[in-house]
Amino acid sequence: MKKLLFISLSSFVIVKSSAQVEDVSVIFTPTLGYNWFDKKSTVENGTMFGFQAGFGFGRHIELRGTYERSINMMQNFGEYERDIQQYFPGFNFTDRKINITRVGGEFKANIPSNGFAPYLILGTGIQTFERENAPSNVEKNQNLYGTGGLGFKINMGNRVTLNLEGRGIVYNMNPGSLLYNPGGTSDFDDWINNQDRSTMYNWSVSAGLQFYFGGRNDGELSNMDKAYLDRFSSGFSGVRLTLVPAGSYVDFSSKSAYRNTYMLGGQLGLDITDFIGIRGYYYQATENENPSFNFDKMAMYGIDFLGKLNVPRGIVPFISVGGGYINVQDGYRGKTLAPGIYQTAHSKYYAKIGAGLEIPLSTYVDIYGGANLMYTIDNRNTSVTDLRTADELNQHILYSVGLRLKIGRNANTARQTEKAFESRFSGERNEYNQKIKSLEKELKEAYENNDSEKAAQIIEEKKRLEKQSNDKNNLIRLTPAELESLIDKVMQDVENESTPNIESRLERLEQLLLNLNQNRAMAPNTPPAANNYDPGYNNVNDRLLLEINKLNQQLEAQRQSIETLRQQNNNAAAQGNPVIVNPVTPAPVVPVPATPSNQPITGGVINKGIGLFAGANFGDATTFNVGIRGHYGFTNSPFIFMPEGYVALGDKNGFGISANGIIPIRINNTNFEPYAGLGLGLHYLGKDFTFNTNVIGGVAYRLGTSSVFADYSVRGLFRNNQIVVGYRFGF
Repeated sequence: MKKLLFISLSSFVIVKSSAQVEDVSVIFTPTLGYNWFDKKSTVENGTMFGFQAGFGFGRHIELRGTYERSINMMQNFGEYERDIQQYFPGFNFTDRKINITRVGGEFKANIPSNGFAPYLILGTGIQTFERENAPSNVEKNQNLYGTGGLGFKINMGNRVTLNLEGRGIVYNMNPGSLLYNPGGTSDFDDWINNQDRSTMYNWSVSAGLQFYFGGRNDGELSNMDKAYLDRFSSGFSGVRLTLVPAGSYVDFSSKSAYRNTYMLGGQLGLDITDFIGIRGYYYQATENENPSFNFDKMAMYGIDFLGKLNVPRGIVPFISVGGGYINVQDGYRGKTLAPGIYQTAHSKYYAKIGAGLEIPLSTYVDIYGGANLMYTIDNRNTSVTDLRTADELNQHILYSVGLRLKIGRNANTARQTEKAFESRFSGERNEYNQKIKSLEKELKEAYENNDSEKAAQIIEEKKRLEKQSNDKNNLIRLTPAELESLIDKVMQDVENESTPNIESRLERLEQLLLNLNQNRAMAPNTPPAANNYDPGYNNVNDRLLLEINKLNQQLEAQRQSIETLRQQNNNAAAQGNPVIVNPVTPAPVVPVPATPSNQPITGGVINKGIGLFAGANFGDATTFNVGIRGHYGFTNSPFIFMPEGYVALGDKNGFGISANGIIPIRINNTNFEPYAGLGLGLHYLGKDFTFNTNVIGGVAYRLGTSSVFADYSVRGLFRNNQIVVGYRFGF
């Protein structure tokens, strides 16, 4: 039995753990974890909750911000209490509650895998200890931390994964810094200050549900699909090289010895995909805080990771993370202290994070601008491993602009389409060719035997097979991308005619539209997995309708022009000077058959989207609540299953999860949709976990497949009350 259970769980992980959306996505992950603190920190082990939010760039790279907060943690003085008892027998520290928060950023790299889906974590941030000495007296201690770890994910749905991860956290802190007592004696304070500074190591394990918004989750693409995707995004296929002549301005911190300066230089980079790039750069400072080709004796160089938040056909926001080195050469003069006296500046490493915009001028040229925060260590004798607090860092601002020149291979859609078409039908054509050869052999034998009747039958069969083999208009066998290729070919063929004809173009497009919808109607019982019910066919339908509407508008404009000319002809005829007009009969508009809905259905469960909400809670505590909901319907039922998770921030922090069921009330001729429901939930607010009933009432306003909503939830018979507004993303 145990062996069978192990095999079942292993199969679940292997089958389910590989899903993640393509392109750019927004991610949100509520988390709950357990932390083991360094014994020298005086903090007991305990639970922390929080969330992660950020962006995913394809399947493998994510950048996310993190927030964590402790739950009911206390100080455990241990060896410090025993040490001081040697000098003050009978002395005992008073246990105090301590609150711990971590705010930071992380780089997450998903390791490519067909089954088990691990990932690596690397990040940094600020950790804050708050100790209550008295109700009105809170001592605060902050330090910088670094973190690294390993995790793996299990797919819980098309856009939800369960993340399980373990990590190590390292930071520098004076072991006695959390022992200060504002009312203590000088001897006691001296003892604390004599404690050696030490590097602390914490360990943690955590679990979280990660939700993906945006992006694609339609699996692997064919070569032709990828070519179309490239064609209508960047215009390039594969990795491309970027060259960037650029300029920048650095506004150095007032605490720094560097002078503000303009810099000239450039970047050399690789765009690995349309959304991920790497940039190496070099800038040389100019003299006298003016842009010129008179260079100062300071340079800056480094490398950045670039994540783009849009398809590169329009305005593209991007974020960058990286670092480098400020190289101060001999003879550089820092800020002026007095006439003829200058501060001494030294070479330093820096880290930076920024954001910007790219605006395409053509397929090969973009203009871009960005702003970055740069951080250097204040004390040149302090290394990165000795850092404790953010106060030891200097913050600078770097502005940059430039032209980005892109060099790469063009996406060849026509070639990929032809290859895909030939590949798709190669098997059938080979079969037809074998049949035709067999018929030719039989035909030869019939002629040799003077069997004219059999020869005639074989000839007819051979003609039928040859026609079937060469028929490329069997639209029910073509993918949406191949149909798009046919549309492009129709448009191109008509435009290449010596006298382009609107009616000719319209007639061909209408015929494509009729064939597409007739073929779909011919097989109403075809399984949903078949091509004729591929959701992509709706996009082809929309494309055809768009082109037909454009042509009809052109025809309408043509008719108006003809009417104007006819009126002019009538006026001229009345004056004895007629104008000859040849009217053009417009092509009829063909009605379009309705197409079936393509809402994703799996095992009778319909994914109706994910909602984000924010609002207030009042009752046991007044808090600001932020949360997320799933919406799952069932075939032949109005019932909606609505799981929910939230984080509460206020005087008392908390979180909760609920399983709710609601029933929407559809009202004819309006987009408003009231709903009501019941549920059960586990909630933590302040100090205790409670298991409560939920009663929900609200109203939604439909916006296509999405909606905005507002509702009121009663938890535990009015023990807590939540009022929220939110937005549901429909998929």
